[in-house]
Amino acid sequence: MKRRLSLLPRRMLKEDTGNIAVSAALVAPLIIGTLALGVDYGHLTMQQRALQQAADLSAIVAASSLTNPGQAAFNYFKMNGLDMPVATATGLITDTGVVSLDKISQYAAVATVTTGRYTADPTLSVDARFVQTSSYPDAVRVEVRRKETLFFASAFADPPTLGAVGTAAANKMASFSIGSRLASLHGGVLNAVLSGLLGTSISLDVMDYRALIDADVAVLKTLDALAIDLGLTAVTYEDLLQTDVSFGKVIDAVLRLTTLDAKTRSALEALKRQVAKTKLTVKLENVLNPGPYSERLIGSADHLTVNVGVFEFLTAAAAAANGKNQVAVDLGATIPGLASAKLSIAIGAPPVSTPPAAVGGVGTIVRTAQTRIALNVSTDGLLALAGIKVKVPLYVEVAHAEAKLAEINCRDRSGSADVRISAVPGLAEIALGNIDTSAFANFGTKPRVTKATLVQAPLLGIDAMAYINASNMDKKTLTFTPNEIASGTVKTVSTSQTLTSLQFSLLKNLDVDIRLAGLTLGTPQAVQNALAQTLSNLTVPLDSLLYNTLLALGIRIGEADVRATYATCQQPVLVQ
Repeated sequence: MKRRLSLLPRRMLKEDTGNIAVSAALVAPLIIGTLALGVDYGHLTMQQRALQQAADLSAIVAASSLTNPGQAAFNYFKMNGLDMPVATATGLITDTGVVSLDKISQYAAVATVTTGRYTADPTLSVDARFVQTSSYPDAVRVEVRRKETLFFASAFADPPTLGAVGTAAANKMASFSIGSRLASLHGGVLNAVLSGLLGTSISLDVMDYRALIDADVAVLKTLDALAIDLGLTAVTYEDLLQTDVSFGKVIDAVLRLTTLDAKTRSALEALKRQVAKTKLTVKLENVLNPGPYSERLIGSADHLTVNVGVFEFLTAAAAAANGKNQVAVDLGATIPGLASAKLSIAIGAPPVSTPPAAVGGVGTIVRTAQTRIALNVSTDGLLALAGIKVKVPLYVEVAHAEAKLAEINCRDRSGSADVRISAVPGLAEIALGNIDTSAFANFGTKPRVTKATLVQAPLLGIDAMAYINASNMDKKTLTFTPNEIASGTVKTVSTSQTLTSLQFSLLKNLDVDIRLAGLTLGTPQAVQNALAQTLSNLTVPLDSLLYNTLLALGIRIGEADVRATYATCQQPVLVQ
């Protein structure tokens, strides 16, 4: 008996029956506690999602009613069974009316509605894109906070307060363009430049050019007509803009517009006949950036107004069609005041997605083309240089003019808006001298300028060089009201450094060597005065020549014409 009792503890230690039950009993509290915490965590996660959804949707509703966004948000909460008062700048909106904000602590759940302006500019940090304001707001931020309940964890933790923020803004969009519309025209120069660009003979008169400059073309309607002419169906605007199209087809599409007057139609018909033999094609993506409408089907943007000048549109297309991006023109003696004139033009490749006209939101940019001109002219000398030909080689480089959509301010529930555009005109470098022709068309390299021989007579030689750089690149902001947008008002941004002033500055900086009978004698006064008088008389004809040459490319030195033709604040969308 004693032996059996002594063996009992040993058998109990060896016995494994019931181990699982014992282990389960030991870990059961831990498992139950974990499950309880999981229930609380899952509940809080679901409540956080529901709270975020409420913040997002209430922000969209509030942004749709900017006259009283707080009440709109409160109505949304009430319609969806959410007992949530709304705090605004004027008080706390509750079921009993608007009460003092001092009573906000009495409520477990509160939404705060803030109006402001939202700028969808990727260069700004996310937090900086929404700015609180009550002046012409276009966005609403809704912050929702609610104290939640815990089912099991309340035994050792306080219930948390969950929060969510939703920001909605009006879908703001505008169309605008940059170029050059006003001009003192010289038909011969314009014909020569366009002939060089299109590879055919263009012969329009000044009245034709004036009609084209004064008229507008609805670009999207023109694209719709072009798609019909090409037999393209079910394609997007982006597809069409990337299609090679003959220049004649582009003119045909413009002629389909019913808004053109008789003079403009006559000029277009004449131009159409003259380009009939050219084989050049153009991709109109170098003329227009449709922005958010790129993926829209042709014909789906009837409500959108994108107007540019007919002349601007056609010359931008002509420049894009010229695949070599280089034109040589011999004007002979057609410019009054010049015995001869030859020029070469190099056009920089259009910057990606920044053609002269665009549709888009804040941050959208349009630009003119970067351009280089090498000009060789000759004239009869004056005074001591009478009877001697004076040759003047000029090099002009014009940086692209740029306009950026800086701000769209929604005015009222009708969707109208003010537009603010910051613009920089195309400024120039001008040099008198010989240039390295091998680098002329390479826009990644600056052509080297060296002294040029202006006069080479049996007993007299004159070498000279000068350089001037227009350095004022300050941006200027232009504001367009709804009335100005509707009427297509053109506004000009300019600097004090115009083409004429740059020419005078260039002549003042002239470095001259005068050689008499083969000897370099510095600057004898009589010859120097004669040279100064001769070159001064060139400023007017050179101004006309360069002005009209650049006009054919949609460019003016020191000036740029900007206009907005459409602006709207559409149905709000969630932005943050």
